[in-house]
Amino acid sequence: DTFYVEGGHVLRTHTSPIQVRYMETHAPPIKIIAPGRVYRVDSDATHSPMFHQCEGLWIGENVSFKDLKVVFTDFCRRFFETDELELRFRPSFFPFTEPSAEIDMSWNGGWIEMGGAGMVDPNVLQAVGYDPDEYTGFAFGLGVERITARRHNVTDIREFYKNDVRFLHQF
Repeated sequence: DTFYVEGGHVLRTHTSPIQVRYMETHAPPIKIIAPGRVYRVDSDATHSPMFHQCEGLWIGENVSFKDLKVVFTDFCRRFFETDELELRFRPSFFPFTEPSAEIDMSWNGGWIEMGGAGMVDPNVLQAVGYDPDEYTGFAFGLGVERITARRHNVTDIREFYKNDVRFLHQF
C-alpha cells in the first residue's frame, strides 16, 4: 500500500508519526489533533491514492477505552448531526496500540469503516519517557474525505478530486 518515488523515498502513508514526535517534546497531559495529506496505493469508490487523514491523541492520567468511545462517538454524532448514529468498535491490530479497534458506522443498511483506534501501547509511552503506570492514552485516525462523503451522501470518493464544478455546486 506504499508509493515509492525516485531515489527510494516513500510518500507518507499515515499521519501517526506526528503523535510520537509530539510526545517526544511535550509532557502529559496531551490532547492533539493532527491532520495531514497521505498516500496509499488504493483507488476505488471508497478509497483514493491521496487523501487527508486526521489523527487524534489523548494522553493523561486514567484515560480509558471508554473515553475513546465517548470522544469518537460524540464527534461523529455532532458531525453527522444525529444522536441516532450507530458505531461499532471491532477488534483489530495496529502496531502501536493495544487493544486496537476498527471503528465502523452504520450506513445504508450495512457498515462502513470510519477509521482505526486503540489504547496507546505502554511500550510506546515508555519509549518517549512517560511512566505507563502513571499515564494512559488513546489514539485514532480517520479519513477526512471518507467522513465528508458519508455526511453529504457522496457514493464515490473520487468525485472530490475531479474538479467538476457541477459536483462542487451541490455544496
